[in-house]
Amino acid sequence: MIDYLKLAEGERLTLLRETHLHTQGQTSIKEWQIVDSQGTITGGVTLRDRMNSRRSYSGEYRLTQRDRQGDIVLDRLI
Repeated sequence: MIDYLKLAEGERLTLLRETHLHTQGQTSIKEWQIVDSQGTITGGVTLRDRMNSRRSYSGEYRLTQRDRQGDIVLDRLI
C-alpha cells in the first residue's frame, strides 16, 4: 500500500480506526492519519475492501488519500 501513497519525507501513517461492516458482506474499512516528523496531522488514508458495486472492477481494494483540507490526492483501485 505504501508504494501507492504520496508521502513526503518524514511522514508516517498511524492507524486511526478499523471498522467491520457485517451487514455488507464483511466489508472492512481501515483509516490512518498521515503525521509529519513534528506530530502534525497532514492528511489521511482510507483502505476499503470487498468493493460492493454493480460494476466489475479490476481491484478488490479502494485506496483513498486526502490532504489536510480533505481534498482527494489519490483514489486508486488495487
